Amino acid sequence: MTFAGLPDKHAVLAACRGLPTMTDHPMLDAAGELAILHQTREHTPLSALEHIDRQRTHVISAIDQWVAAATPIPFPAARLSTHTMGQVIDQLAQLTVHTHIALATAPDGLFYDASLQLAEAADAYQDLANELSCGIRRLRQHTTPQ
Repeated sequence: MTFAGLPDKHAVLAACRGLPTMTDHPMLDAAGELAILHQTREHTPLSALEHIDRQRTHVISAIDQWVAAATPIPFPAARLSTHTMGQVIDQLAQLTVHTHIALATAPDGLFYDASLQLAEAADAYQDLANELSCGIRRLRQHTTPQ
């Protein structure tokens, strides 16, 4: 099955929030899965995080492989991204979970800060997706999540 390309930031954020999507898209499914893993991490003792982080690494790798196949070959002079797309989606999922936690339990100032950080990360994702689609940015090879 082919897909229409990289989803926009609104679709990715909705997937991270657990909202149903109108289309079946591997990146949106992966974004939702990463958000669930980050939510689970928040309630898991440090000694038990290895399994969750292995799952995250697998999902991140799957995103990177899909994006490599779904985006055009970049121009030779294309700028190198500092992160893989899987790492970017993982960060959006993590920030979405932290923003939700701040909404539920933190003072307004902390929620505002978390929301601002999430919005900036979403804008950075959108810029990266646009540049990849035009071939003016290239991605690093997959590395372990930060």
